[in-house]
Amino acid sequence: MNNIEALTIRKAYEIVDGINRSSDKSKLKNLIDKALGVLSSNGVYAYYVYILSQKSKEAENLFLDDLKDIFNIIETYNPSNRENYFQNISRDIHKLLFLKQLLEKTLIYARYHAKAQSGD
Repeated sequence: MNNIEALTIRKAYEIVDGINRSSDKSKLKNLIDKALGVLSSNGVYAYYVYILSQKSKEAENLFLDDLKDIFNIIETYNPSNRENYFQNISRDIHKLLFLKQLLEKTLIYARYHAKAQSGD
């Protein structure tokens, strides 16, 4: 995909669409805000660990594996070896900060999309 903005918009929509198909909509919608807060305050690796700490396969899929296209912009992402991916990108500050920006933008769009759907 050539347009990063279009990719972040599409991924944000897919996050919300996945949440809407979930049996635990409320928890996952709240997770958008919480994950964004962790990412903004503590960085990409903290975001990764926070999502894992939810002990929810659904959260891991929505907030990690389904964002594969975004992660692949920076470096090849393999869902079966996530830890290695996040350790590798932390070695290059430019890659790390760019990924942080992409994730923040995606989660912000997802938050607004979810709020628009719920009428908040």
